[in-house]
Amino acid sequence: MDLQHAVTHYRRLIKEVGWLEEGMAWTVVLPVSGRLSVQEAATRLTGGSHPELGELDPGFSDVVSFGQSGAATMLFEADGFSHAGHPQALERLSENARVWHVSWNITGRRMLVHAAQGKVLAQMLDFDPDWLHGIDPGSLREEATVLRGIGRYRPPTRYKTKVMAMVEHRTGARLDRQWLDRPQPALPLDWPPTEGTQPT
Repeated sequence: MDLQHAVTHYRRLIKEVGWLEEGMAWTVVLPVSGRLSVQEAATRLTGGSHPELGELDPGFSDVVSFGQSGAATMLFEADGFSHAGHPQALERLSENARVWHVSWNITGRRMLVHAAQGKVLAQMLDFDPDWLHGIDPGSLREEATVLRGIGRYRPPTRYKTKVMAMVEHRTGARLDRQWLDRPQPALPLDWPPTEGTQPT
């Protein structure tokens, strides 16, 4: 995959969908084998309950929207205050799978996380390679190298689009305007997320 082509795509997407600049969380689950259904992803997210999904626009706050892109299953949260990014949720989502999570919100908090086989392996706060930590920080070494190459004091969008492009590179999933513009399977959830997150 051409990383720069994907960066251009996400730069255009953030420009066209203005609220993405302020906050969003995008979690991509890539199963080791087979496919993960939207319903199973929702079940893992909620900690074992079997939630009933409705259809809502992905732009609503306090809603987790689900979709499939290639071999991957996506979870999307419009405001960047993420249920899917909660460590216990990432552990469940990553059972027999690899998961990449990217988020930012209006508080200025930015996060890139990688989980696999039921464990959160690495986290990079503020997309800063110097703040990469976890039980296997090397699992985000490629991303850290790319982000270090951007240099400091660049506009935040430069980092955001690069990280989204790298998630696409890792998973084959693509977030696009067409998906964001249509109602998707969705689950309203209360904030803040708690262990064993339960639907409202």
